[in-house]
Amino acid sequence: MPRVRPTTKLGVYGQYDLNPEKAVTLYTESKLQNQYYIKTPNWDVARLSFDLKGIQSNREYEEVTKEQGRMRAHSHEQFQLNEKRLKEADKLLQTLWEDFVEVNDFLKDCELKENESYGTMENEKRKQKEYNEKIQQLDNDLEVLNKFVDNYEETIQKYAPFESVLTETINNSDAYETIEDLMKRCDSLLLAQVEISEIEQQKIQEIETIRDNLMESTKTALHIITGLNNDLSELQGRYVRAWEECLKWEKSITTAKSYMAANEMKTSCMLDAIYHLYCMIRKRRGEQPKYLRGNVEKQLDFIKEEAGIMQEIYNLAVKKLAKENMSLAAEKGSVKAKPVIFPATKKPKAFGF
Repeated sequence: MPRVRPTTKLGVYGQYDLNPEKAVTLYTESKLQNQYYIKTPNWDVARLSFDLKGIQSNREYEEVTKEQGRMRAHSHEQFQLNEKRLKEADKLLQTLWEDFVEVNDFLKDCELKENESYGTMENEKRKQKEYNEKIQQLDNDLEVLNKFVDNYEETIQKYAPFESVLTETINNSDAYETIEDLMKRCDSLLLAQVEISEIEQQKIQEIETIRDNLMESTKTALHIITGLNNDLSELQGRYVRAWEECLKWEKSITTAKSYMAANEMKTSCMLDAIYHLYCMIRKRRGEQPKYLRGNVEKQLDFIKEEAGIMQEIYNLAVKKLAKENMSLAAEKGSVKAKPVIFPATKKPKAFGF
């Protein structure tokens, strides 16, 4: 075994260790392995060679050839036997086919005869049923005819007097020569009556049509009137709402008129005062009033200008007296406070008179 670790023993040859304690193990392993085992052949056993395989192949070939000949002979015998059996089967098949054809033809004939017999039976039954129905119908017709004959004889006996009357009428009349002429006349009268009835029905139908048209027109007019009534109701509601709105505005206007009437006197007094003041200022300046009473805006402008001029004069007088150590208040004695005249900063609004 190869060395796998260092050894300190003697008896080392090459790369193998001769360890006596492992000899048994190595011998057992060598006996159990089969990879490098060679079996030595014995003297009495044939060796495995190509010659031996050829001999065995020839022996097998001869056995197969003998078996093939035997099987060919057996197959030839079976072939002859099968041909004989096949011929017998063909003969039997031909015989059976002929018998089958004969039996089949017989069965077809029987079936055809059976179908024909069934068809004949059905036809006979149907004819018998039809004949019975016809016989029953003829019996009923005979019964009806007998009744009709009896009724006809009774009718003839019943209308025999009328026949005598017709005969007498023809004898006494110059317009009719035979009963046929009289009957034709009666038929024409009946046809005329039928035509009159048809015309009457037609007129009645036309009247019904006119009546339906009138009813439809009436319904249409009723719908129109209903729609107009609805519109009228809606307009009436609008009128009532408008009337209420008018009353509301009338109340507001009445209140406004009352307020204007209440304040008219104050306005008139104010206008008189403004006009009087304007006249006084004009008279003070030695002029006649230029504007009328209604022209309030220009009067106020004039009064404003005069007030401004007076204020300037007053201011100049105050300054002059102040320089002279005098006072306007001291001159009068009774005036304790200095009068203040504020100039107008805004233009007064004109009255709409």
